[in-house]
Amino acid sequence: MGKPQVVTDQSFEQDVLKSDSPVLVDFWATWCGPCCMVAPVLEEVATEQGDKIRIAKLDVDANPITAGRFGVRAIPTMILFKNGREADRIVGFHPKPQLMQKLTPHLATAAPSAAAAPTASATTTPKATATPPTPPLGGSPTIRTPNAGVGVTKIH
Repeated sequence: MGKPQVVTDQSFEQDVLKSDSPVLVDFWATWCGPCCMVAPVLEEVATEQGDKIRIAKLDVDANPITAGRFGVRAIPTMILFKNGREADRIVGFHPKPQLMQKLTPHLATAAPSAAAAPTASATTTPKATATPPTPPLGGSPTIRTPNAGVGVTKIH
């Protein structure tokens, strides 16, 4: 893949909701400073993870119907769609590591072949990590962090 795909009110259904792979849609505007900050991060994700997730961009000024349909009231708002449904929502600018922490559980993976499938072993132990595990999807889809309001532009 490599680059985010531009989607519109007219193409949203086909390009996002009917996609076989997860799609992260960046709701943005040209006048939004935080949107300009998140753009290069999303381009990196598109380049590095393009085989597992598609990145799409929707200009809220040119496409107000879709932004309204999904209740986008601040930008940047990134909504992750899987199987035609909203799976997660991220509001505001977040550094790439924080963004990837939210996206990683949703990334498409190829089904392992029987020969490559990992086998359970009594000697296998999980590695300790410095970051806390991602919370389950049962709660609010919005990232709850101390800086959640940083890098957000309200739409009036």
